[in-house]
Amino acid sequence: MKEKIKTHLGLGRFFALPAVVCAVLLGIALGGHWSWLSLMVTLGAIFLMAYSHSFNTLLDYSWTGFDKGTEKERSKGKVYTKAQQPIAAGIMTHKEVLVNGLVYLAISAVFIGIVAYNTSPIIWAIWAGTALCTFWYSWGKLHWNCELALGTGFGPLAVMMGMASQPNPDFLTAFLAGIPFLILWGYGAETIDQWTDAKPNWPRGLRNFGALVWKNNVSITMFFAWLLGITFLSQLFLIAGGILAPLTALSLVSFIPFSFSLLYLEKNLKVGVLWGLGGIFLLMILLLIGQIVGG
Repeated sequence: MKEKIKTHLGLGRFFALPAVVCAVLLGIALGGHWSWLSLMVTLGAIFLMAYSHSFNTLLDYSWTGFDKGTEKERSKGKVYTKAQQPIAAGIMTHKEVLVNGLVYLAISAVFIGIVAYNTSPIIWAIWAGTALCTFWYSWGKLHWNCELALGTGFGPLAVMMGMASQPNPDFLTAFLAGIPFLILWGYGAETIDQWTDAKPNWPRGLRNFGALVWKNNVSITMFFAWLLGITFLSQLFLIAGGILAPLTALSLVSFIPFSFSLLYLEKNLKVGVLWGLGGIFLLMILLLIGQIVGG
């Protein structure tokens, strides 16, 4: 019973909570109006993230099949999260995972409903679009665009959700401000994640950047370094264009953990991935602080 309870909680993969919170709060900071609704929309986004992760577990087993088979045949367990592949491991059934995801979704809907009632129902469209990214992501693993699906959810849509709680929302500004997060999560973190799963899943139809990096024997370190450069360049353009405050340049300090990540990625994957995640979280936190203080 204890194991099942832990698995139910773990299906939400709350390790990514700082990323979602930073993205939503960035949308609020861009709008400039903080209120009790800021907490409501943040909680709504957190539980929406949990639903997405829970449903991803279900879809990777029942739809794409990447989590089926023996431990050697399916996707590898990741060092940064728990409750992985519970259906294949026999811990939970399809129905239990489905209910888990729907409960998270329902809780999210309650918080978003409160925001919609006090602001505008347009937030429902953003919420629904973000929820559908879960299915787009699974489909995209077979069609070369799962990175875009994940990055859109963790980036522009999350920032737009925060902006939707504002009295006079500027959704274009929010969308553009989320692009660095889109690159980091969608094309950085996701590429590394899928690269580790490419060997068992390429024969099953996995088709994305991570699989392509593995298939062509390209250095994952070089590819990640390229994406980091594009991330910082996009942020520079956003500062120059007046979308982000100049003080968001504080996030450049994240080059320190990113440097360690690049050093270790191909020598010790676990250490490299943990440094990389630390760099992403630090970048997002410092960017948010810079926008709040300097906006």
